Amino acid sequence: MMWLRSGAALAWLLIMALIQPVRAEPLLVRLAYVDTDSPPFLNGNGAAAATPPGLAVELVQQAVTDAGFRLELVRLPQLRMLKMLEESQVDGAFIFSYTEERARKFIYPTKTGRPDPSLRATHIIYRAYRRKDGNASWNGNTFENLQKPVGANTGWVIVSTLREKGVEVDDGASGTQGNVGKLRLGRVDIYAGLEPTVDAYLGSNKIEDIEKTGPPLLSRDYYLIFSRNFFSESPAAAQRIWQKLAAVRERMEAQLYRQYQAGNN
Repeated sequence: MMWLRSGAALAWLLIMALIQPVRAEPLLVRLAYVDTDSPPFLNGNGAAAATPPGLAVELVQQAVTDAGFRLELVRLPQLRMLKMLEESQVDGAFIFSYTEERARKFIYPTKTGRPDPSLRATHIIYRAYRRKDGNASWNGNTFENLQKPVGANTGWVIVSTLREKGVEVDDGASGTQGNVGKLRLGRVDIYAGLEPTVDAYLGSNKIEDIEKTGPPLLSRDYYLIFSRNFFSESPAAAQRIWQKLAAVRERMEAQLYRQYQAGNN
């Protein structure tokens, strides 16, 4: 009799276990960002995340958390990162401006067929830097007195933008340090770099022989983009992350800018 009662209790427990809803783990989102120092947006060089990691990294981390998902971050060289994203070896990558070529391969947040600026990760300005004793300049439309190429970071959108204007570009260096070094050595006449990144590098290294010339070269919104495979399988997740990123940017970006600027002074 006792055996029957025990068997019935066990059967009841098994039935209850089967009908209980299974709690699935939150979706894991694997995102990549470039492994070169681009403060205040992306800090440090190499595969390991820096401390602090950078303004854009913090915004994305908070957005994915607020969206209710788990996050895995990897740092990669720019061209390898884009290749892995195209092959869906990572789910998404940041931060990227919009180009038609990228839009054919990856998914941007869009509205009426164009990238939606309200869902951007951040906004970035490129400036032209020269040696203070140099004659090369940027007048807002063309470069003047260029004798040598314009330096720019490998794989960055400013490279194709300048080449489309017929400008000779040296994009052999992947980061700010290498390009500023080329500029100071006279191997390039202008360095086309991200304004906050270059300003922070010049200030932290007390470099005083470099200056900006002319108005901005380029002013663009930058986005978190997803692989086509991830967006096809999890469109609601992608949309939720973009919406949370916009909310986090509005809430945190100005404060983070001040914190990172204070850290560089």
